[in-house]
Amino acid sequence: MSAANDNLNGPMLDRRAALVWAGALAAALGTTHYYGIGFGAADGPIAPGYGRDPDMLNPVVPWPRLMSETQLTATRAIVDFILPREGAAPSASAVGVHKLIDEWISAPYPEQSTDKALIFDGLTRIDLMARRSGKAKDFAGASKAVQADVLRTVADPASKLATATFWKRLRRLVIGGYYTTEAGFADIGYIGNVALKEYPAPTPEMRAAMERVFQQLGLVDRTGSGG
Repeated sequence: MSAANDNLNGPMLDRRAALVWAGALAAALGTTHYYGIGFGAADGPIAPGYGRDPDMLNPVVPWPRLMSETQLTATRAIVDFILPREGAAPSASAVGVHKLIDEWISAPYPEQSTDKALIFDGLTRIDLMARRSGKAKDFAGASKAVQADVLRTVADPASKLATATFWKRLRRLVIGGYYTTEAGFADIGYIGNVALKEYPAPTPEMRAAMERVFQQLGLVDRTGSGG
C-alpha cells in the first residue's frame, strides 16, 4: 500500500496493532483460518506469512498492504454507508475499519485471498456503476449522492446483482471489525472485565428471595433469619 494511504481520514493504524485487531475479527467471525494456523492451500500464500512460529520479540509484518489509494478511499465510503456516525457512536471509518479491511485482504492466506478477490472485484464493479451514472469517472471520486445511489442499489437484496456476494461478505467484515473496537463495545453497552470499585449490597428483593430459599433448605436460625 502506498504511504499516502496512511493519510486518509481515520486513525493511523500501526501494522502490528492492525494484526491484533484482525485476529479479534477472525475470532468474531468464528474462523480458524487466520495467519499461519492450520493452512494447507494447494497454491500456497502469495507472500511470506508468519508461519507456525512467529518471532514475538521482533514482530514484523512480512506482506504489503494491497489496496491502492483509490480502492481505500472507496472502501472508506462503503464502510461509512454500512455503519455511519450515529449519536455518540463514531462512524466505521473514524475507528479505521477501512484500513482493517485493507490489512485483512492483504494477508497471504486462503480465506483472506478469497476475500481479496471478492472485494477487489466488487470495487471494480461499483466503479463501473458510478461511471455508468455519467456523473463520475469512478466510485471513489464520485459525489456523496452518486455514491449513495450506487450503494443503495448494491445493498438492495432484491436487485440480484453480481455484487451480492461481495456486499454480504464486506458487510460482515465491517460489522465484525467495528464491534471488536472500544467504540463498538460502547455502542452495545458491553463493559467487559472492569473491576468494581465496591460490591453493591443486595436489594430488598434479593434478600427476600434468599430468605425463601433458606427456609426451604431449613437454613434458618433461632431468630428466623437465614444464616
